[in-house]
Amino acid sequence: MSTGLRGSVIGGGLLCVLACGPTDKPDSVPFDGLFVLEETIELAEDPSDSIAEIGRFLERQAGGFLISDRLLPRVRAYSDDGGLEAAFGRFGEGPWEFRRVHGIAETASGKVVVASFRNPWLTYLTGDLIPDTLVPLPELAVQGAHQFQQDLILHGISNDAVVTPGALDGAKRFHRVSDGRLEWSTWPNYVDKPYWGGLGGSPNLAVAGDSLFIMEPLRYPATVFDGAGDSIGTIGYPPPSFRYLPEIPRGYFAAEQSGPRVRAVLESYDIVSRIDVVANDYLVFTIGRPDPEKPSFPFRFVETSVEVYDRHSGRKLYEDIALPKGSKVLGGGEYLYVLLNPDFPPWRIAKHRLAPD
Repeated sequence: MSTGLRGSVIGGGLLCVLACGPTDKPDSVPFDGLFVLEETIELAEDPSDSIAEIGRFLERQAGGFLISDRLLPRVRAYSDDGGLEAAFGRFGEGPWEFRRVHGIAETASGKVVVASFRNPWLTYLTGDLIPDTLVPLPELAVQGAHQFQQDLILHGISNDAVVTPGALDGAKRFHRVSDGRLEWSTWPNYVDKPYWGGLGGSPNLAVAGDSLFIMEPLRYPATVFDGAGDSIGTIGYPPPSFRYLPEIPRGYFAAEQSGPRVRAVLESYDIVSRIDVVANDYLVFTIGRPDPEKPSFPFRFVETSVEVYDRHSGRKLYEDIALPKGSKVLGGGEYLYVLLNPDFPPWRIAKHRLAPD
């Protein structure tokens, strides 16, 4: 099926794709017609160290996965079948301590990297979550981490921007770090429209091969970057059902009727809450409709759907694939991982494989 893409070959053989919109409609099928359930895992828990709320999720290179606690300063390692293998983290602001865990990544050698917004360093653990190294990073306040080739892509802002009034305007949000050195920064902070930052959340990042895919939650398309931090094209366009957040005048929520106004706005728009790479070749965009009963981050969604792109050609293959009611996409990798009961234990994770055809 053609989706009206223009492409050009860039130096080094990189394909630059520009998603201009569909010339015919991508397929829309039931979720279980596109994603085949491989198995459902129930996470084992230590009764004296139970999960408060599932946060970051990462499929590991050698099998199993890592999960951070969204509310507690803990990282846990699990086997493929959900067995608890190790846990690490205590509350504090000193070495080997976290107030909260904001990012987890795994290096090419299998070490685990933990980032906390308040720590001026990256915490490196062994694969068994034993303290290994603290890597100073005084220039950044980090909110997320991803492995990229032999390096890391960090999501965050400069520490100067955290404390300097007005410094967030145009501050870069994504940074390539190699052996503790900052190589380049890209993606400015968008503050040009009142309330959009608070009503959209943080930018999405997915990493695949030698490409990065970055997208604002409220704005299509995603921008494609190469390993040097240069933009080489875009990918993605909204499904017909997607609702854009309207522009809101400054001070709109300061009036007495702010409660009804917040509810009305939350009922009016959609969010691309994440982008995941599945089976190396596909980008899965997750789209949610905010729950007006929970008007604060992290957003709860009353409806969630996914769309699937071929990351090499840029073609949108499927759109408006409704996620099973009450579930939540956790992450990608070889599989698409879906948390079936996001609010309470037992924590059950469904592993889905893309259908062969």
